[in-house]
Amino acid sequence: MMTSPRTLLIPAALAVTLLGGALACGSLDPGRESGSRRTAVWVYAEDGWTDTGFEVEPGDDVVIKVLSGEWSPWPEESFDALGSGGDPRCDCNVLAGVSHAALIGRIGDGRPFLVGAQYHHAVGEDGRLYLGINDTRLEDNSGRLRVRVRVD
Repeated sequence: MMTSPRTLLIPAALAVTLLGGALACGSLDPGRESGSRRTAVWVYAEDGWTDTGFEVEPGDDVVIKVLSGEWSPWPEESFDALGSGGDPRCDCNVLAGVSHAALIGRIGDGRPFLVGAQYHHAVGEDGRLYLGINDTRLEDNSGRLRVRVRVD
């Protein structure tokens, strides 16, 4: 049985139209909008540093927002991304002077910085972007935060 040229032409025209529309919108990558890269990641309290999957460079605008979740640096308590109620003087903080259990970030092997519930800053260094809990004793930690990361 032979297929008519018209039968082949209709699906081909539809594919070209859809592909052209996707390209006109900027990208076929759903995580990319007008030059932005974005994703959502789970950051687990017991894992230490979580790789966001982003390589950043000086001048990149990084926006981080906690979408949901709670975690704890010890059993039977829950903390938000700010580490509300956590002791900033705890000797087990990765980042001194910041609430214990706060969400923190790091670029490459650089110095940690406070992220909290929301962070928006242009970075001054290059490297991989990591997120984690402000705690050095991970063995008794629990919980997780769902975090959206966008790099422009």
